[in-house]
Amino acid sequence: MTEEKKNRILGMVSSASQIQDLAEKSRKYRNIVGILSMEAVRSNNLWYLEEAIKTAELVTDDPSKAYVDIIRAMAKIGMNRKDEEMLKEGVKITGRINNNLDISVALHELVVAFAKIGIDRKDEKLLSYSLDLAEKIPLNTFHSSALRNIARLQVGANPKRALELLGSAIELIEKSKDAEPVFLTFAFCDIALLLSLLDDERSYGFIKRAITLADGIADEFEKSAVLLKIVETERAIGTKQKDEGLLKEAVMLSERMTREYYKTLAVDAVKVWDS
Repeated sequence: MTEEKKNRILGMVSSASQIQDLAEKSRKYRNIVGILSMEAVRSNNLWYLEEAIKTAELVTDDPSKAYVDIIRAMAKIGMNRKDEEMLKEGVKITGRINNNLDISVALHELVVAFAKIGIDRKDEKLLSYSLDLAEKIPLNTFHSSALRNIARLQVGANPKRALELLGSAIELIEKSKDAEPVFLTFAFCDIALLLSLLDDERSYGFIKRAITLADGIADEFEKSAVLLKIVETERAIGTKQKDEGLLKEAVMLSERMTREYYKTLAVDAVKVWDS
């Protein structure tokens, strides 16, 4: 890191301190925390992380989003460095967050990071800690996502445990009927793909449920986004299972998209098989 870049960052913080309007000042500090957190991950330089924490402490209204940015960075860096202490510091920082959504997002990132290190090291104690920490995630949707991510890490080495974790993840998502249809559709696709990797026929049922949910989405951008996810999932499962029916359905679904950006991505997803 050059001295020039460091001085530029410190200059941004100093400039924000001169803002008289407290709401605008907090917004500026939060933006700086986001920049610092991203740069910490990009550069793997902890100076940015330290400055992000200092800057978050300057936010005069709700600092939760700023701390989520910091914890996301700590989770990524801690996982890459296999640094348990950094992740544990991230857990402590979650105590500064005061709403269930942001706590769920932050803990989700830390749970997966702990699990990845534990699995890589074959450290059962650390993996157990990760699963215990997952129990503290307030929102079922994020708790389910964390378990699915851990299950994905276990598919190859320990399929029995992966299936057990996925079973728990499914139970949690079934309790989340009030979740947004877009979120549930993505979750069902994720579950379907994991079940397929574990050679579990229930994958087809979750694909059907995802399609049913997609049909009920009114917003065309959102519908195109979820249809793309379904197309990608069907192609992955269809290729693995050598299921031409599912692959043909993926092609048909790609033709139902109305937004060009997603439609182009869907065409790319199916053209290898369709050619």
